[in-house]
Amino acid sequence: MIIYVKKDTEDLLPTGLEQYEAKIGYMTPDERKELREWVAAGNLTICNPWYMAGEDGRPLDYINASRTIDDMVRNPEDYGIGLDQVVRDDGWEDDDMPF
Repeated sequence: MIIYVKKDTEDLLPTGLEQYEAKIGYMTPDERKELREWVAAGNLTICNPWYMAGEDGRPLDYINASRTIDDMVRNPEDYGIGLDQVVRDDGWEDDDMPF
C-alpha cells in the first residue's frame, strides 16, 4: 500500500512504534498486542488491514480503525447494520429486489 502525505503534515506522522503508542495514549493489552503483531508483520501504524478511511479519505491509523470496528460490532444499529428492511434511494426495499 502506498501512502501519500502532504508535505506540510509529514512531520506529524509517527516514525516508530514507540512514538505511535505515546501519541495514542491508553491502549488495552489486546490492542497493544494486536498493534505490535501488525507492525511486526511489516505494516505501518498509520495504516489498517480493513482499508478504513476517515471522512477526509485518508486511511485511519491502526488503533482508531480497530476501535471503530469494535464499536461497529457492539453497536451495529448505529451504523445501519443488521436492519431487517432497508429502503434504498430508488424506492426499492431489500426484500423486493429481484435478485
